[in-house]
Amino acid sequence: MRPIVIVLFVVAISIAALTAVLMNRMISAERRPVQISQPVAGPPTEDVLVAAVDIKPGVILKGEDLRYAPWPANALDSRYVRRGAAEDAKAAYIGTVARRPLLAGEPLTPQAVFRQDEAGILAGMLSPGMRAVSIPITATSGVAGWVLPQDHVDVVLNQDVNAITGRSGGDALHGGMVRFASEVVLSNIRVLAIDDKLAKADASSNMTAKTVTLEVTPAEVERLLAASRLGELTLALRSLAVEQAAPPDPPGYTTDVKASRALQAAVGEMPALPAFAGRGRDVRVNRGGSTSTQSFAN
Repeated sequence: MRPIVIVLFVVAISIAALTAVLMNRMISAERRPVQISQPVAGPPTEDVLVAAVDIKPGVILKGEDLRYAPWPANALDSRYVRRGAAEDAKAAYIGTVARRPLLAGEPLTPQAVFRQDEAGILAGMLSPGMRAVSIPITATSGVAGWVLPQDHVDVVLNQDVNAITGRSGGDALHGGMVRFASEVVLSNIRVLAIDDKLAKADASSNMTAKTVTLEVTPAEVERLLAASRLGELTLALRSLAVEQAAPPDPPGYTTDVKASRALQAAVGEMPALPAFAGRGRDVRVNRGGSTSTQSFAN
């Protein structure tokens, strides 16, 4: 019996020693001071005035439409309205009118608003040096109601050449057969309003608009009004995607002969031959249905 007692005694001593070691470690862990990590300081910021909600053009700003938001100091624009130390900058902008759409969180700039005592709403929305002019539209010429304020369009003139010139012969270059022609008279023009609606949300519900107001230069006002007397004006809606810079196309127009292959065949139309230095150019002429080719020196 003695060997068994000795073994049990050794086991008991080992268990007691292990327990003591574990208890000692637990007590040491509880006494160890807890290290609190310090928050990492972010970049310095300044409070700037931003739109608290989406704001439509022509809306009179109220207190709840604006708020202050921290903005990284290294990304501040000199045009942003900052919180002043002595006076509240927000109060100075309450009652102003939005010149253009403002998105929630967008920093406010003095150029984005105007004061009611300075100009009418539409006049305040115009860019410096620009003019506003309205033209009539229909469901067809207005792209079925899909042209909305702040969109950009091309203005296309569709005209009856014979009616304008008073000649029944039309364009002699094409055998006296040209009657109609289309051309872009203004390109990339900003839409200010549809009827009396200045915001997209308001104008989108009006599918039977009768007028569109465009932002144009003084010279474009004259061109647009003159074109409106020559024929029908149609809007062509432009994409919102930013177009790559490209050399502008030379001014031109499209006649009914260019638009119809059948009409080209009827008048004996053929593409003009390219001109080369030192060589002449052949032109095909149609006189009363009889066609001939003439050469002209460069």
